[in-house]
Parts: sequence; C-alpha cells; structure tokens
Amino acid sequence: MTLADEETDVGPGALTGWRSGVDRAYAYLAGLFVIALLVQVFLAGVGVFGDHARKVANATSLDPHRALGSVLGMVAIVLFLVALAARASRLTVVGAFLVALLTLVAQNALASGGDSNKWIGGLHAFDGMLILLLSIWLAGAAHRREAVRRRSKAPSPN
Repeated sequence: MTLADEETDVGPGALTGWRSGVDRAYAYLAGLFVIALLVQVFLAGVGVFGDHARKVANATSLDPHRALGSVLGMVAIVLFLVALAARASRLTVVGAFLVALLTLVAQNALASGGDSNKWIGGLHAFDGMLILLLSIWLAGAAHRREAVRRRSKAPSPN
C-alpha cells in the first residue's frame, strides 16, 4: 500500500458502515477547521494593528484571536477523537493528533513565551502556519476519501 493509498484508504480495508459516516463527518469538520484557521489569522492581524499596548498580554484587541484559539484547541481534540473513531488511516490519526498537540500545547506555550521573547512569539506565528498547512492536507485527504466512496457507489454506465 502506497502513501497515496493510505491517505485515501482505497485499499481492501476501505471504510464501510458507520465508520464511513464518521469519516464523512470528519471531512466536513476538518474543512470547517481550515476556514476557522483562516479567520484566526485575520483576527491576529486585526489584533496586532488594533491595539498598541506595551505587552501583548495587555492588548485587548487580541481577545477575539485568543477566544477563537481556545475554541480551535477544543475542535482539534474533537477532530482527533473523530479520526480515531473512523480509523480512516494511520496518517490521518497521527496527523490529527499532531494538529491537536500543536494547537493546544505548542500555541499556548509559544504565545506565553512570546511575551518576553520576540523570537518565541515569532515561532507562535510559524506554528500557526504549520497547523494551517497540516489541516489543509488532512481536510484534502478526507475529502478525497469521500470522493472515492462516492465514485465506488455510483452506478457504472453500460
């Protein structure tokens, strides 16, 4: 089984029954997560240009970014749990775990560290881009799996 096969799970162990439905829910949730991440980047920009407090921790213009970040952390956990339930592929589960880890642990640690060190703060932004790229890949793989399922269910023209 190649990496592409594992990513879309088109092999003999393709998802059926309730696992297929769970994976479909995962695909939609992953797509919404990507959209929310794009909103998160926008809110970071609004926050940075909206308030010129001495310390980032005191910048109230970043409150929407912080709030959405907390929500995204919880959604990342849900994505991981749904990926585990669907058991779509090992790459999906590991990728979802990595997104949850980067979103919950790394983002909070880097944001806190950024208050006293601009380079650590820069890593907070870099980690956010890694989360976005990994999430796009995971959502794309999930939607490709769904497309494969739809094609396999479609009647063949005779």
